[in-house]
Amino acid sequence: MQLNFFPIKFDFENFQIGKTTYSDEALLKLRKKHNTTHSFFRDGDDIYISNNTENGVDLSSEDVTKNIVVDHKITSSLIKHIFFRTFKERFTSFIPVDFYPFRFFSSKEKDDLLFKILPNQLKGRIGYKKLIEVELRFTTINNVKQYGFVVNIRRNWIFDKNCTTLHLEGYNLIGVEVLHTEIFPGTGGILAPNEEFIGTLTKINGDFAKVQTNEGEVEYPLNQLFIKKTRYNIANYLDFAVPGKTAEILSTIDDKRHELHDTKNLYKEITDIARVLFTGVLDRKSIQFENKDGFYFTVQETPIEFTNTFDLKTPTFIFDPAGTKTNSVSPDIGLTNFGPYDSISFDTKSPSVLCICHRENRGHFSNFLASLRDGISDSRFFIKGLLKKYELQDLTFHINQLGSFDIAEYLRIIGDWEQDSKPDLAIIEIPEEFKKLKDDDNPYYKLKAKLLSLEIPVQYISTQKIKSYNEYILNSICLQIYAKLGGTPWVLPSSRSVDREIIIGIGHTLIRSNQYSGAEQSKVVGITTFLSSDGQYLLGDKVKDVPFANYFQELLNSLNQSFNRLEREQGWSEGDTVRLIFHIFKPIKNTEFDVISQFIKNNTKYKIKFAFVTISKSHPHLMFDPAQLGVNNKGAFIPNRATNVFLDSETCLVQMLGAKDLKTSKHGMSNPIQIKIRTPQGNYDNNELNDLLYYDLAYIVQQVFSFTYLSWRSFLPAELPATMLYSNLISKLLSKMRNVSGWDADRLNYSLKRKKWFL
Repeated sequence: MQLNFFPIKFDFENFQIGKTTYSDEALLKLRKKHNTTHSFFRDGDDIYISNNTENGVDLSSEDVTKNIVVDHKITSSLIKHIFFRTFKERFTSFIPVDFYPFRFFSSKEKDDLLFKILPNQLKGRIGYKKLIEVELRFTTINNVKQYGFVVNIRRNWIFDKNCTTLHLEGYNLIGVEVLHTEIFPGTGGILAPNEEFIGTLTKINGDFAKVQTNEGEVEYPLNQLFIKKTRYNIANYLDFAVPGKTAEILSTIDDKRHELHDTKNLYKEITDIARVLFTGVLDRKSIQFENKDGFYFTVQETPIEFTNTFDLKTPTFIFDPAGTKTNSVSPDIGLTNFGPYDSISFDTKSPSVLCICHRENRGHFSNFLASLRDGISDSRFFIKGLLKKYELQDLTFHINQLGSFDIAEYLRIIGDWEQDSKPDLAIIEIPEEFKKLKDDDNPYYKLKAKLLSLEIPVQYISTQKIKSYNEYILNSICLQIYAKLGGTPWVLPSSRSVDREIIIGIGHTLIRSNQYSGAEQSKVVGITTFLSSDGQYLLGDKVKDVPFANYFQELLNSLNQSFNRLEREQGWSEGDTVRLIFHIFKPIKNTEFDVISQFIKNNTKYKIKFAFVTISKSHPHLMFDPAQLGVNNKGAFIPNRATNVFLDSETCLVQMLGAKDLKTSKHGMSNPIQIKIRTPQGNYDNNELNDLLYYDLAYIVQQVFSFTYLSWRSFLPAELPATMLYSNLISKLLSKMRNVSGWDADRLNYSLKRKKWFL
């Protein structure tokens, strides 16, 4: 297996570098006077100086000796500056987009998907081009501390016509979202201008334009403004510039997506770029990147090879509290053979279900419900049906008909039931057209909000699926229904090494008025989900929508309330050891560490250890397996699921979708997830908290991997663990429903706390 990581090689361990005392004024003065011959960067209270010429300039600095590994921040800064300057010397016509990550557009016509199809006057001015990204990383791969460049390829829009040009062409700019460009001092001709998304253009007056921003209406020179480079905005301009050709032009990109995302092609592109960047054009020998102070390095032109850091195990699935009914191959087979884990204790054995369908589809709908309840006799995976497979005693469907798919019709039927006995679940037919409607006017979210406010979970089914359902669709729907009713289909083996262990997913959504620069985070919506170490969903809690300044206290209140509830229900005793594993998707600096610190102080009667783990797909690393030829003509070069590598003692990459897991050949490259044990950042000082941190990365990675088998949306494993999947689903639904009239999200914290209503 290989990573898109190209190791950097040194012939020495220590190096000398000049330094002087830092001040804002001193750094600015040095850069202004000597930026063409030297590089300057700050570390702590010092300015470090890299001499890039032999001009004998005396900068009144002292030489100090540094170690490549020990002083990795200084080493990293030197590598970045030397790489940047060497690139500029070798490829003089290129103007990079960013210094770090280092990014630049390919200059080859074949790497612009629109070049051949656009008319001559637009070639090179509008395009969809290959963007190369190079990021420096300091890692410990294969038990060796090393630096390397991570190389990636993306595709981005280019549009280099400023608003002055567009205005002179007669293009209507009023109401268009715009970027403000600015060349930072000393970067002219070295870096592309900085772009900032500022708002919507409202008025043009000569050479100036007024833009509605988050600071009100602000005037800018028209030639400093560009339209925001989105598919929508560029399509509008193409409608103006080349009428009748827009659909044909944009379809060129869509037709190429399969090829662009093909893993084998991507691997070739990345390795080809690396050869150009790290070796000579003619002799193919390694380029020596160097300054004039004796610091130099070369870069390996081929990706680093690795083997699995450890063997990740597919978990055993357990179907009874005694742990005697198990299956180590498939949760679906185990469920068919043994029934659900909580069959004996499940308290909704005879659920009453409100069903709503269109009157024209009554026949299809009743057939669908019959198959859902009783199964399909000649089926391989769904012979038992919801009633027998989940060991229910009875299942009562109350079918109600709609005259039209109108929200008022739905609400009328629900209103009649609201005054009668409350059902345990609703199964509702919806048309495909609902997917195309805006969130704030979509009956899908209005109905869900209404039913959840009545504490009734809902299962939607589209008209198309009602008419064309099969065993796979029915099997997944039944799994979701049982979980929404509060059931636990299966659990995983739990750790025997600690008294108590709780896995807590923390998610949040930042609510902004818009995406323009300077938009304040008006509120934070927090989500917490609690699972036991065997994967049982204990409860979920929605933190109140609060201003950002109050998020700390509300999250603390939520954790305290949930923790107190669990200790009572599970009969914890004073002195018990409790391990808390927090899964978090979007860390907010050190806020969560402050919350946990206070949380632990509030619970001194237990011996608490904890780990804060981020689980993310937002990272630059890719895994490749050139030996993988693919499965059924898909997945070539994609490593198998569970392929993993430690990047350091706190970070691991895990491939969650392998060649066998891809649904079609068009699925393309699947990024691994990055699992990282977080520690406080910056100058955060809390020794009391640090002593409680839990650092067993292998244990945590295995647990995260096991929890991907608990989605209960499907029998197939997911890419994210249940903690993150649940938090993300809840956050997404809440953000969609927040503008629905009469919706009160706090109702979710009552009877629905233990039900997977969000699946």
